[in-house]
Amino acid sequence: MSKSKVSVVEASKMAGVSRATFYRHITEKKISTAQDDKGNTVIDTSELVRIYGNKLRTLEEIEKDEIDQLDESETSQDSSPALKIQVDMLKERLKDFNEERERERNQLSSQIEDLKAQLERAEDQRIKSEEQKNKLTMMLTDQRSEADKLAAKEEEQKKKFADLETTIKTLAEAQNKLIETSNQKRGFLAKLFG
Repeated sequence: MSKSKVSVVEASKMAGVSRATFYRHITEKKISTAQDDKGNTVIDTSELVRIYGNKLRTLEEIEKDEIDQLDESETSQDSSPALKIQVDMLKERLKDFNEERERERNQLSSQIEDLKAQLERAEDQRIKSEEQKNKLTMMLTDQRSEADKLAAKEEEQKKKFADLETTIKTLAEAQNKLIETSNQKRGFLAKLFG
C-alpha cells in the first residue's frame, strides 16, 4: 500500500535522483512540501506524480529492488565490487545527509535573522507609538497661557541660537587650524624645494 506523504529520502528514491538533486528540484520545479508532526519535511505523492509522471517508482518497487540487490550481492562469488558499491552508496548518503544538515542550518539561520529583524521593527514601532502617545497627551494636557507658551518657545529659540553659535565657533576654529596646518606644510615644502 502506497503512502500519501513521503519523506525527502523516499521521494528522491521514487524520482530516481539523489537527495541533493531532489532538493534542487524542490526549488527549481516548485515542488510543494509540508511538515509532519515531528517537523520533518514531507511531500505529497500526488505532487511527485505531477512533477515526475511515468518516471516515478513506487516504494514497493524500490524496496523489492533493494532486496534483490542485497540477494545478488550475497550470492555473488566475488563480493568486493558489491561491497565497494555499497560503500560508495553509503558515502553518497552521508554526503547527502551533510548537505541536508547544512541546508537546514542555513535555513534556520535565515529564519532567525528574519525573526530578529521583525522583532527590531516591532520594537521601533512600539517606540514610535509611545512617542506619539506622549505627544498627544502633552497636547491634551498643555493648558499654559499663551504668554507662557510664547516664552517657552522664545527660550527654545534662544537655546537653538546659542547651539548654532557654538557650532559656528567650532567650525571657525577647525577652519583656522586647517589653514594653519596648510600654511605650515607649504612653508616646509618651500624650504624643502627652495
